[in-house]
Amino acid sequence: MTDVLNAITVDVEDWFHICDIETVLPPSQWDRCESRVEENVTKILQILSKNRVLGTFFVLGYVAQRLPEVVKMIADEGHELASHGFDHVQVYKMTPDEFERDIIRSRRVIQEVVGDRVFGYRAPEWSIRKGSRNSLWALPILAANGFRYDSSIAPLRIIGIPNAPREPYTISTDHGEIEEFPPLVKNTWAGNLPVGGGWGLRIFPYRMIRRAIAEMNGYGIPAVIFLHPSEFDPDPPRIPLPLVKRFVCRGKIKGTEQRVERLLGEFPFGAIREIHGD
Repeated sequence: MTDVLNAITVDVEDWFHICDIETVLPPSQWDRCESRVEENVTKILQILSKNRVLGTFFVLGYVAQRLPEVVKMIADEGHELASHGFDHVQVYKMTPDEFERDIIRSRRVIQEVVGDRVFGYRAPEWSIRKGSRNSLWALPILAANGFRYDSSIAPLRIIGIPNAPREPYTISTDHGEIEEFPPLVKNTWAGNLPVGGGWGLRIFPYRMIRRAIAEMNGYGIPAVIFLHPSEFDPDPPRIPLPLVKRFVCRGKIKGTEQRVERLLGEFPFGAIREIHGD
């Protein structure tokens, strides 16, 4: 146990919000899918309440519009609400104008439900990146629209920027500064490993995840953990996903709750706003 406050975060999306499966389940069919998000968010809220922990919930605008009661339920528990965009589209697939409309729309629908300001943003699939999928242009747009922090840059290969800082850091833009909160990774000889959430939190040995948090906290640096409601669903609806997507979405799903409980018992956790100071 340390005195460093770590961040526990949740991407509030439904089980069918999976990037790049349009040929299997196009967005035009989302409204026909059984929603499981309310039931699974309730489980997460119960776990956090039992451990007296507040977290940050990055809410997808689609969910907030379709199920405002879920947003209200989160807010009533005292948790921080932030934006996960509206349509769950990777940033690099949008134009700057489309991205700006997306974040404004998502923030508006969340704020209309809870009557409070939204200051944080997380892109679907850590999609603020460099290289051929460059979308760093999104950061000044976020700053210009009053967002104070972002959590969209993963220090990872394939779905991030591998040489990006592993600790929270400040990015200067033409429209002001924005604080970046990257997800927890474990630095190894093979590069950074995604131990802070998703399949990595479920698959890698618990001792590796625990050590990664302890190492960060030893330097006075908070770790950022991220969760998805579908990871708390023991029997999610089945669709024919590609092998990699099936592994990412379903691998060792039944152990999620136990791992989260262990982490909450061993380390202090809170919302990003408590670390950022909002």
